Amino acid sequence: MLLTALGTAAGIGRGVATTSFLVDETTLIDCGSGVGSLGVEQLEKIERVLLTHSHLDHCGFIPFLADCHAYRDGPGVTVYSQPETLAALRAHLFSGVLWPDYTRLPDPAKPWVRLEEITVGEKVQLENGTATALPAAHSVPGIGWLITGPKNAFAFTGDTGPCPAFWEAVSRVATLSDIVSEISYRNKDSANAERFGHLSAEKLAPLLDGLPDGMRLWISHLEPGRETEMMAEIRATLPSRLKVDAIRSGQTIVL
Repeated sequence: MLLTALGTAAGIGRGVATTSFLVDETTLIDCGSGVGSLGVEQLEKIERVLLTHSHLDHCGFIPFLADCHAYRDGPGVTVYSQPETLAALRAHLFSGVLWPDYTRLPDPAKPWVRLEEITVGEKVQLENGTATALPAAHSVPGIGWLITGPKNAFAFTGDTGPCPAFWEAVSRVATLSDIVSEISYRNKDSANAERFGHLSAEKLAPLLDGLPDGMRLWISHLEPGRETEMMAEIRATLPSRLKVDAIRSGQTIVL
């Protein structure tokens, strides 16, 4: 199983894109602007989106993905997320005002966007593994994801503030090799991080005690233009026993 980072930033700008990861050829974790790096043939192969929450930097390209299937008479995609997140998509993104209601088109019985509810702890079967919904603590209802492959497992926090339940859950996964955690704020802005349901390095550090030495901890959701400054602070703050680095578009992880 191959996981490819398509977009990993908190915003847009030359060379960066918002959150999306491709699992093999058929599954996306989130559907931010990073999805725009895929070719039409690749987009046609996407069968499902594992969505963390309803903010546009994570779900905003679902309509364009649906367009690709609609234009080419494709099978459409299934979006898995919490009931509150799916309700937000129905009410706002696919309201018929911002975009056509692809949850009912071309036929309510066979739409191009199928919304499937999932709760923390439930699993989605993938071609070469499973995806399990994990807890998160964001400003809107959110989840993280655990992707379990044939050999290794990968965990993604999604957007979150301090969430001990997430870190307790992943610390029990024997095959866990890689974690992607958001850090959206510098330490001096930790109050704002908590206010908006995000992390700073100093808020993340106490949650990492259960991770084994040498664990690969990738940092995502960095502020565009401040990546170097933020990573210097992050490396100085987080435990040196972990392998800490920023994850960037185009990087791959084998599971």
